[in-house]
Amino acid sequence: MNISLVPIGQVAGVMPSLFPFLVESVKWSRGRVVVDDILRFVLNGQMQLWAVHEGDKAYGHIVTEIKQYPQCKMLTIQYCAMEPGTLESVEDEMQQTAQQFAKDAGCVGIEFVGRPGWGKTGEKYGYAVQSVVYQKFFEEV
Repeated sequence: MNISLVPIGQVAGVMPSLFPFLVESVKWSRGRVVVDDILRFVLNGQMQLWAVHEGDKAYGHIVTEIKQYPQCKMLTIQYCAMEPGTLESVEDEMQQTAQQFAKDAGCVGIEFVGRPGWGKTGEKYGYAVQSVVYQKFFEEV
């Protein structure tokens, strides 16, 4: 299994296979975005779309963003959804690929907000918990 950056010109071609994973990411956003928003960010170059695949078969996606803070840049993992069990088989490549991409882009690190279940995977690759996001929604989305 591989992780590949999807060039902007190829987004339309991979969309049929990645669409279900984008829909899953939208569910976890709890109304913050829809698929069209994510695609707009990817197509205008604000975010990067990565495909988790084996040949032509898609197993998931990752969407990253290079965030410019006042004093540095960070690669932020914004969205991620994969078929169950896929992460375990690609996590080493995912970390290596993201780290190299971040360094090449002049970023000083990688950040993400995730469910508590990401804790063990994050620690395995040197991520430290710096904060926790708790949410309260006034209405079901």
